[in-house]
Amino acid sequence: MSNTNLNQYGTKPLTFANYFVYGLGNFASQLSWTMVGTYLSIFYTDVFGLGVGAVAMLMLVAKIWDGINDPMMGTLMERTHTKWGRFRPYIFVGAPFLVIFTILTFTVPGFEGTAKLVYAYVTYIGLGMAYTMTNVPYLALPTVMTRDPKEVNRLNAAQMMGMTVGQIILNLFVLNLVLWIGKGDQAAGYQGAATLLAFIALPMFWAVAVLSKEQITVKKEDQGKVSEGLKLVFRNKNLLCAMMYSFFNMFGILGRISVAVFFYMHCVGNFALISVFMMMQMAVGTIIMPFSPKFLEKFGRRKTAIISMVIQGVALVLLYFGPSTNIPFNFLCMVLYGAGYIAGPCGSCMMIDAIDDFDDKYGYRNDGMAFSFQGTAIKIATAIANSAFLLVMGAFGYVGGGEITEHVQTGINMAANLLPGIVFFIGIIPLVLYDLDKPGYMDAVRERLVARDKAKKEVEGME
Repeated sequence: MSNTNLNQYGTKPLTFANYFVYGLGNFASQLSWTMVGTYLSIFYTDVFGLGVGAVAMLMLVAKIWDGINDPMMGTLMERTHTKWGRFRPYIFVGAPFLVIFTILTFTVPGFEGTAKLVYAYVTYIGLGMAYTMTNVPYLALPTVMTRDPKEVNRLNAAQMMGMTVGQIILNLFVLNLVLWIGKGDQAAGYQGAATLLAFIALPMFWAVAVLSKEQITVKKEDQGKVSEGLKLVFRNKNLLCAMMYSFFNMFGILGRISVAVFFYMHCVGNFALISVFMMMQMAVGTIIMPFSPKFLEKFGRRKTAIISMVIQGVALVLLYFGPSTNIPFNFLCMVLYGAGYIAGPCGSCMMIDAIDDFDDKYGYRNDGMAFSFQGTAIKIATAIANSAFLLVMGAFGYVGGGEITEHVQTGINMAANLLPGIVFFIGIIPLVLYDLDKPGYMDAVRERLVARDKAKKEVEGME
C-alpha cells in the first residue's frame, strides 16, 4: 500500500462500500437475533409449551454461559494470525452455525417432558455460542479497519442503522410471515420463518468477512500473556465505564424488547398495531441515525450518551404512568424513546477510544478481549433483564393463555416500561466517571500511535 494512499492516521481511507457492507452485517444479525430477542419468550411459553419460570431459568443459564464464553472467544481471536486477519475468519466460519442453531431453536421437537426441556437448553445455548463466534469479531472490526475517529463514528453508525432497519423489518413482517408459512400451525410458522431469515442472513455475513479489510495488525511477538491482558483490562477505568454503560443500555433496550409484545397485546390491547408499536422507536432511530456522527462530533460521545439515557428513561416512565390504551400517547412516547437512538454508536466508539488509550499507555492492543468482555456484559444484562422482567410478570400472576386481570396488567406494564426506564437512569453513573472526552486528549493519543507504528515500519524496513 503506497503511503500516498494513506490518511493522517496511517490507514487507507474507507469508502461508502465499506460502510454499507459493514452495516449489512448488523442487519444480518437482526434476522436471527431480533427474531430471538423479540419472539423467543412468547414462542417458548405459547408454542413450545414451557412455563414462564422454566423460560426465565433457561434464559438466565444460557446467557450466563454466553458471558463466560465471550472472553474465551476474545482470547482466541487475539491469538489468531492469518493472512485474512484476526477477526474476519471467525465471521466467515461462524455464520453457517448461526443459521443451523437459529432453525433448531425455533423447532418444536416431537417429544415431551425432560427431553424437550433439555432440547431447548442445547439449542438455545448452541445459538448463543454461534452468535458469539460471529458477532464478537464483527463488533471488534472497526478497531482494526481504521484509526480515523470520524470513520469509526461512521462505521458504528452504519452498523446501528443496519440494526434498526433489521429490527423494523422483523417487527413489521415476522408475525405475518409466521401466519403465512404456518397456515394456522404456529410451530411450523415459527420454524419456517426462522429458516428463511437465517438463510437470507448468511451471504450478508460472508460479504462482511470478505470485504471488511483489517488494516491495523498485531504481531505475535508484540502480544503479552493472556493473564497480563486480563489484568490490564480491569485496570482500564474508561474501558470498564464504557462497558458498564453498554451493560445498562442493553439491559434496558433488550430487556424491554423481550416483554414489550406482552404489553401491546394485553395492556394496549390493539392487535392491529402491535407490529407498528414494536418497530416505532426503531423507525425514529433509523431516521436520526445518519445524523449521529455529526452529533457525536459536536457534543462528544459521553455527553451524547447521557442525553440518550435521559430521553429513553423519561419516555418509558411516562409510558408506565400514562393511559396505556391511548394510541396517540403511545405513539408519542415511542417517538421520544426512539430519539435516544442518536447515541447508537457511542458505546463502541467509547470503547475504541479506551482501547487506543490503553495501547498508547501499555503497548498492548487488547481489542478482541475488550469487545468480548463487552459481549459478556451485554449478554449478562440481557439474561438478567429477560429473566427479571418475566419473573415480575409471573409474580403478578401472568400465565401463558391465562386470564389477564388488572393486577396482571400492572405487572406487565412494570416489566415493559417502569423497570427499563429506571435502568436507563442508572446507566448514567458510569458515563459520569468516563474521562476520555477531554478536548484534544484522544487526538494526541492517536498521533503518538501513528508515530509509533511509522517508527516500527521504518525499523522493519532497515532489517
